[in-house]
Amino acid sequence: MGIEHAVEVGSNGARILVSALDGDRARAELHDYDVDNDAWPPPRPAVPTVHAGSVQGAIAFVILVGLLYPIGQRGGFGHDWWSVGRMHAGGVVDGEIWRTLTALTLHVDLQHLVSNVIFGSMFGVLAAQALGTGTAWLGTVLAGALGNWVESYLVRPEHLAVGASTAIFGTLGLLTAAEWSRRGQSRAPWVRRVAPLFGGAVLFGWLGVGDGTGRVDVMAHATGFVCGAALGAIVGLIRLPERTGRAAQWSMGTAAVILIVGAWAFALTR
Repeated sequence: MGIEHAVEVGSNGARILVSALDGDRARAELHDYDVDNDAWPPPRPAVPTVHAGSVQGAIAFVILVGLLYPIGQRGGFGHDWWSVGRMHAGGVVDGEIWRTLTALTLHVDLQHLVSNVIFGSMFGVLAAQALGTGTAWLGTVLAGALGNWVESYLVRPEHLAVGASTAIFGTLGLLTAAEWSRRGQSRAPWVRRVAPLFGGAVLFGWLGVGDGTGRVDVMAHATGFVCGAALGAIVGLIRLPERTGRAAQWSMGTAAVILIVGAWAFALTR
């Protein structure tokens, strides 16, 4: 700052020597320097926690839909699982709410099953690592059910559908919105804040709009994604992953399984 000075170093540290005429100015400059650098260095970004059980959750998903594939195709235990479990928009509107859950576990053919297993496992692992296994899979099931329920009011009453893709795009929406919300609260740079939104939109556009054959239920993909995003925004806003421990995550994961099993039990015994 152009102030003539000398530095004197001794056994007790160092001091700056200036003329008496420059004393006030020197003290003011040192004070301003301390104020400007009070928060320096900035805190290092927190390393994301990798939650245990993310792969196990995906394995459970694969086992569940894998076991129900032949049962849905051929029936079992004296029941026509396909008829009582598939999405029927008119039936859901009339109160057959269980279909919003049971339809998530049925698939048209092996190609349909394999596609959903691959992307469902991939998105499920990513969401579980970021949000916790229980949060991710309970959010996935709820997003899928809500997506099917919303779609039933937007399509013709005779609309029929099956498949886990509504829930899979719900997982994508859940992860997208939760990361956007959490990064906003941590005051991350705007590029990092919008990155999840951009990534989620690109993946939805690439995977969710179908191939023009009419076999893909684009409306279900969209409603699943939107419902998942709504749940994800809440998860991020209340910082649920940071507030829940291992026991709570296991409880939420168990709740996801109970919802599916309970829906099927209701469908087969009504």
